[in-house]
Amino acid sequence: MRLTLMIALLALFSCGEPKSVPVLDETELTFSTQEFVKNTCVGESCASVYFTWPLAKGGDIAASINEAINKQLLVYFNSDSIAENFEAKAQSYLNSYEDFVNEFPDSPGGWSIEVNAKVSYESDSLLSVLFSESNFSGGAHPNSSQYFMNFDKITGEYLNSGRVVLNSTKLLEKAEIAFRKFHEVPEGKSLEEQGFFVPETGFFLPNAMGYEDGKFWLIYIPYEIGPYVIGYTELEFEPEELSGIVRR
Repeated sequence: MRLTLMIALLALFSCGEPKSVPVLDETELTFSTQEFVKNTCVGESCASVYFTWPLAKGGDIAASINEAINKQLLVYFNSDSIAENFEAKAQSYLNSYEDFVNEFPDSPGGWSIEVNAKVSYESDSLLSVLFSESNFSGGAHPNSSQYFMNFDKITGEYLNSGRVVLNSTKLLEKAEIAFRKFHEVPEGKSLEEQGFFVPETGFFLPNAMGYEDGKFWLIYIPYEIGPYVIGYTELEFEPEELSGIVRR
């Protein structure tokens, strides 16, 4: 009887032992997708605004990243409005369209701004966000661009190109070799002779530099270094190729 009681007590205490429960780290960086859509029509002519972007969650680090991304997104409206939020900027853009159509009712087509931003790379210490933008406000064709924002993932600080590129001279050399190969520029021919826009200071690095899918990318957008017809020049490098040249 005593033995049976002891066994029962042991079983009771065993069942009552606390179990470890994983605790969610509120500072852990996570992302969700935000979307903003707004449009207007005057008769059959319409203007639209469509934005998607990653929203960070994870304390002060996330707040710093979100603030920088929001500022970049507002730049794409390319307006004189001093508004600092999407709703006001978008409304200003759509109001401008309505004024334009009322003044020039026979103008064909509509207006549009579309921006899609995504986390293109994430490591323990580095974060890249790639922005792809397209806009049309009349003319022969729409305009488009791509741009990277790079962040120190530990602090949430935005990294300008000077903090991403460790050796600009070496990167410039590799970029020009890759550029000439991409466009099949014959040896002995200058880029200027082939119709590219090269300033007196010589070949240059693009505005869009960052990581996607584990590779480092240099992206020259239309009109940046050549006419619209050549499109994008997307140069990719394995990280090992750029050891000591760009931030890993």
